[in-house]
Amino acid sequence: MRTLVLSGLVVGASALVSACGSEPKAEKQLEKGQVIATVNGEDVTVYELGAELQGLDAPAGEAHKKMEQAALQRLIDRKILTDIARDRKLDKTPDYLLQTRRANEQILVNLLQRDEAAKIPTSTTEDVEKFIAGNPWMFAERKLLIIDQVQFPMPADRKALDAYKPLKTLDQVEQKLGADGIEYRRVPTSLDTLQLPASLTKSIMDLPQGEVFVVPAGGGLTANRIIEIRPTPLKGPDAIKVARDMLRRQSIAQRASSELEPLVKAARATVVYQSGYGPPESPKTNAGAK
Repeated sequence: MRTLVLSGLVVGASALVSACGSEPKAEKQLEKGQVIATVNGEDVTVYELGAELQGLDAPAGEAHKKMEQAALQRLIDRKILTDIARDRKLDKTPDYLLQTRRANEQILVNLLQRDEAAKIPTSTTEDVEKFIAGNPWMFAERKLLIIDQVQFPMPADRKALDAYKPLKTLDQVEQKLGADGIEYRRVPTSLDTLQLPASLTKSIMDLPQGEVFVVPAGGGLTANRIIEIRPTPLKGPDAIKVARDMLRRQSIAQRASSELEPLVKAARATVVYQSGYGPPESPKTNAGAK
């Protein structure tokens, strides 16, 4: 049984509707929107409905109108319930203030990510074609791997995994886990090479047929054996769309690393912690370890 190490960080950006300028100016801009309803004397504008529909996959025609109507009703109901909560003075409670602060901070982080993403130019056709050619496992040679899998938690002492290395079948892995009193779950699953780093895909595909391999997943480990390999090539316009999206996500992650991480690191150095609340120490690593 082999252990395959997967490392990497995926950084994504959430999109929210934003208004430019200072807060009073932004509020006036929103107030100029077409009024589509009035709730307890408060106008509901087309801008608010647009925000309610943000991120939804809107259909066309009559179905789109029904989606708008449902979204508007949710918005109205929320405003009515909000007024009831204010009548009960719930907006004056510490819990409300804490949750409002947390929500506002998250909104600003989302807008910051969106602002950074907006500065990234669209990938050229040449860049997209080069990316597709350089990642055959994701495109022309893409595979769907049908897997028999055993899921189990990461042991506290990782040296305990050495006892599993000689095992050749998932049945033997199950028996060993049971003997060690470790809870596990055996389930069928699949892996799409489009979603895997190229280095991990190559390591898996280079394994002898039927060999068990282990990869980290969800804070635990999975022991896997490939049952079937189904070719699922991704070509043409679909490949171009996927590649362009991947390149954009990579560019967003690289920009966050180069532009935001230095600012965050510098600001962290000025943080003053009370005793017992400091950040965890960085783990010590062995330079010779894989």
